[in-house]
Order: sequence, then structure tokens, then C-alpha cells
Amino acid sequence: MQIMKHLWKEFPNEIRQWRYEKKQLLYGILLGLFICWLFYDRIFLIMFMAPFLFPWMKYQRKKKFKKQRENLRKDFREMMLLISNGLSVGYSMENALKMACAELKHQQQQDESLLVKELEMLTTSLKVNEPVDKRLLVMADRIQLEELAQFAEIVSIVRRNGGNLIEIIGKSADHLNQTMQIKEEIDTMTAAKRMEKKIMSIMPYGILLYVRLATPGYFENLYESIPGILLSTVSLALLAVANVWAERVVAIEV
Repeated sequence: MQIMKHLWKEFPNEIRQWRYEKKQLLYGILLGLFICWLFYDRIFLIMFMAPFLFPWMKYQRKKKFKKQRENLRKDFREMMLLISNGLSVGYSMENALKMACAELKHQQQQDESLLVKELEMLTTSLKVNEPVDKRLLVMADRIQLEELAQFAEIVSIVRRNGGNLIEIIGKSADHLNQTMQIKEEIDTMTAAKRMEKKIMSIMPYGILLYVRLATPGYFENLYESIPGILLSTVSLALLAVANVWAERVVAIEV
């Protein structure tokens, strides 16, 4: 009962988010229509599949968020390397941040990332003599990136208690770079398996589509009888479960 109340409470917020996710919503509706036609030969059943749009949209949102996080981590790794290089040649932390911001902005040209925009705000605030450690903590709180939060904490602690900031930042940058390289190597090694997973996920639908188009009436008994409809439903559920299981198998976190 509590789950139903929670879902009902979140329903308006979920619908409002769909206004900014029209592409994913349209794709979900078209996929639902295709499934209703292929498995049941009844397009109107899309009305009963409408509730499945909620997990579909959440899945698409999660996938998009994960991709954004990965791109953000790559930008942060580049920022850390630039800051480490700047500190090693004698720049202050403030000037190293300004240099990193300018270099990242030059590399990305028109398509600026969230990190570059936040860095621009940070460097602007430094012009009015705001403490760099506090601005980094504010920036980390807005972006919600674990590595950035750790970096901001390190700078804050070193500013308060003293320490070799150049050495600490250098080691942090090397550690982050090694972690990202391991992740990229794993992605490269599993690329073939991920492609196989996509092909195997699409193949059952492709076979059914080919048989239906090549041999009209072959699935007529499947569409017109109760056991046939039940068999279609069970098959569709098994395909969905297999796809979710395959997603988890190829997802390797570092």
C-alpha cells in the first residue's frame, strides 16, 4: 500500500519530466506499438502497456545520467592533470584553475561541458577574492561528483592545516588517471560482448518479424486463441528478463 501511495505521489513529477524527454518517450511509444502488433496483432493493447512507460523512461534517464557522469569524469581527469602541471611549474592554485578552465574551454570549442561552465563561474568568483577552497566545495556540491568532492576536501584541508599541495594533487591526478584507464581498458575488452548482447536482444524480434512478413497467417492461431496469447505474453516477459540480465552481466563497475 505504501508503494502505491509513493508511486501516486511521484506520478505528477514523472509526467512533468517527460516534457523534456520527448525523444525517449516517442521511442518508447513506437516500441510499444511494435510489440503489440508483433506479439498480439492488436495495436489497441498499447493502452494496457502504458504503465510500462514509467520503468522505460526511468531506464532511459538512468542511462543518460550514467553517460553524462562518465563524460564529466573524463573532463575532471583532464582538469586534474592540467592543475597538477600548472602547480608543478609554479602557478598558484587560483592561476592553475584559471589555466585549466581556459585550456578545457579551448579543447571543447562550442560544446562546453558542465564542468567548464562551473569552472568559469569559479574563476569569475576568484576575481573578487573569494577563497578558492570554499568555491571548490560549493562547486562540488552543485555537480555531485565524488572525485571532485574529494579534490575540494583535499584543497580545503591543505589550506587549513598546511601540506605539500603539489605532491598531493599530483598523486590524486595519477590515481584518477589510472582508474579511468582501467575503466577504458575494460570497456574495450567487453565491447565485443556488448555488441553480441545487442544483437542477441534484437534477434528474436527480427526472426518473428521476418516470419510474419514472409508467411502471412503463420501466427494466426497464436493471435486468436487464449493459449496463444498466454504463450506470447510469457515469451515477451522472458525476453524482457533476459535483456535485463544481459545488461547486468556486461555492466562492470570500477
